[in-house]
Order: sequence, then structure tokens, then C-alpha cells
Amino acid sequence: MARVYFHVDVNSAFLSWSALKALREGSAVDLRSIPSAVGGDEEKRHGVVLAKSLPAKRFGVRTGESLFAARAKCPGLTVVAPDFDWYVQNSKALIRILSDYSPDIEQYSIDEAFLDMTGTEALFGPVLDTAHAIRNRVREELGFTVNIGVAPNRLLAKMASDFEKPDKVHLLPPEDVPARLWPLPVQALFGVGPSAARRLNGMGICTIGELAAADRGRLVEVFGARGDTFWNYANGRESDPVTKQHARDSTYGNSVTTPGDLTAPAEADATLLALCESVGSRLRMDGRTARVVSVQLVDNAFRRKSHQVTLDNPTNSTDALYRIARQLLRQAWPGRPVRLVGVTAERTGTDNFEQLDLFSDPTRRDKQEKLDRAADALRARFGEGAVLRAKLLHPDEKTAAPRALGAAKARDKRRSGEGR
Repeated sequence: MARVYFHVDVNSAFLSWSALKALREGSAVDLRSIPSAVGGDEEKRHGVVLAKSLPAKRFGVRTGESLFAARAKCPGLTVVAPDFDWYVQNSKALIRILSDYSPDIEQYSIDEAFLDMTGTEALFGPVLDTAHAIRNRVREELGFTVNIGVAPNRLLAKMASDFEKPDKVHLLPPEDVPARLWPLPVQALFGVGPSAARRLNGMGICTIGELAAADRGRLVEVFGARGDTFWNYANGRESDPVTKQHARDSTYGNSVTTPGDLTAPAEADATLLALCESVGSRLRMDGRTARVVSVQLVDNAFRRKSHQVTLDNPTNSTDALYRIARQLLRQAWPGRPVRLVGVTAERTGTDNFEQLDLFSDPTRRDKQEKLDRAADALRARFGEGAVLRAKLLHPDEKTAAPRALGAAKARDKRRSGEGR
């Protein structure tokens, strides 16, 4: 039986989801219809475009550039702060719809998922009709749009979903690869980043077709195993699974640039606690625990330093994460003032078993778990400000958690892609 895969990709995810939130809160303007962008706090050094509307794209605004540069291109640009809790809610709503069509779903990032639709024609009819049905349901029930690529492997399905946007379904069978993929610039191929594209251009390879026709051995000489992957991808072959990055092998992390440079570890403690609370609540929400905790620091010379530790027992407790991160922070503190602090939980899983030693207090641990979950429930119902730790109310602006954490608090760095 021929395989059939769908790649479902939310159109301008962060911008679309922020637009929906604004409309629900009474805005008379749909951000998707005007030059707009999702970005950080320009005054707090977070001025980067995370997502942009199609009208903003027409002005040349690009994801990843500074808001200063974006405003130079589009002086009337409307900028809104990200809301990662809201984005996660929309992502989960999308997955719930997709689960009605296939039990085999691989969520590639917060706004992308693959569905194995092989053999579903008997249930839902022709696959293109099913793709359109999913697209229409998402638009009508959730209020945002998706592109769906349909192909016999994940690679081609993902490439197809990047064709004309928004709100489209595209079929890409292998026989159409020469006509539809090969004329595209080589950087349009999945997995070919800017650096690889420059090296390929230097070899005289500027299009996907030229890459497909290139000497395979030469590509391996230059790029190692990646060269073989590039050659296979250019020829429409999925030599390696596109979906190596499974959600079940995910990393949870947040980072924030501070309003002012921090000169001592104690000045970062409140920020660190807020980050650990965010990471811990996300772990608990997904029913996961982490075995590795790391802290990242960037000093005012933009030099990065990090420390990590592997835990004897996995955890998702805010207090445990903070206790460990605080020790790592002091170990990693550089000789220069710090401008960015980050916390990451890795090697996550659903193993909630904890080996207690003679000195552990199970009563205290159970009490802390109940407190964490009660706080999570209150925040879910009444908002992030419903429950605050006393340490986060520190009157000293320098040692308080920066306000920018309101935007960064639920940032999910699960090796995921940004909203487009």
C-alpha cells in the first residue's frame, strides 16, 4: 500500500494566534489584515520580530530581524507581545482536531504536525478531500488557517505545505519533484540553512535541481553525512526521517534578557525563580519530568556560558528546579556583568518515579507537589498574575524578575520552530 502523509502547518502561527486573542478581547482590528508583528519589548532589549502578518511581509519585514529594522521598512507597524500560554492552547486544540483523522500524529513543533494517513481512504474518502476537510474545520472551529502538504513521504509533505499560502492544500507526488522543487533556490530545501546554502552556492549549486544533479560523493566530502541527506532530499527521497525531533524527547526552557546588567548572582535569583516556575509548570502541564537541568548566561560582552547537572531522580517541582538552578548559576557566573539568564530542562519523560533516600521527607515533597498543582490551576483559570511568589514582588527593580518575563514566561524551546 502506498504511503500517504499530511504535513499541517499553521499560517503565521504566532501572529494568527495573537490576532485571535486580540479579537476575543474586543479589538476592532484583525492584526492579520494590517502590517503587524509579534515581537519583544523594544525598551527592554527584546526588539526582535517573532512573526509578521502578510501585509508586513509585503513591506519586507522578516522574522528574526530587529524591530528597529522592521519599523524602518514599515513605520506604521503594529507590534504586540507574545503570549506563549495562549499559543500552547491553540496548538493543543489543533492536535485535538487532527487526532480525529489519524492515531499516528507526530508533532514537529508548536505549529506543525505530520499525520500518517495511509489507508484512511476507506474511512474519510479521497485524501485530498480529507485534507480540505481538515483545513476547513481548523478555520471554522479554531479561527486560524493552515496549509496542508500531501505526499508519499514526510519530506515532500513538508515541502508541499510551504507552497502558496495561506489556507491551501498542495499535493506533491515524486514525479512532480523536477517541475515543482528543482527550480527553487537551494536554501528553500528543508535542512539547508544559510551557511550550507552559501557553501553550496560557492560550489556552483544554486538551485535544488542543481543539488539533485550534483556529485553525491563530492557533497559527502564537503558536508559529511549531511551531504548525503541533502542529495537525497533534493531528489525527493527521505533518507533520514524528517521527524527525528519527537515531542516525547523534548526540551523545555525559557530565557530572558534583563532590563539592566546584573553584577552578582543574587541579583538574578528572582529572575531565575520566575524562569524555573515557568519551566516547572510547563513540565507539569504535559505530565513530564526532567533528568537534566542547565543554566545559561550571556554577559555584557555577549559571551555565553552554561552549566548543567544530571539528576539522580527526575523532577518537575519548581522548588527543586530553582534549588538546582541557583547552584548552577553561581558555578557559571562569569567575570563580567550578565545581561541574559536562561533555564532549560532536558531529557524529559513521563517517568515520575522518585527513589527516596533516608533523608528525604515524603510528606514535604507531597505537600510541595500539591502546592505547585494548585498554583498551576489558579493561573490557568485566572491568569499568570493570580498567584505570585513573594520573592517575585521584590521592590528593588534591579533584583526583581524583569517585566519581560510576562512575555518570555511560557516560551517553549522544545527544539521547535518559530511561528512563521
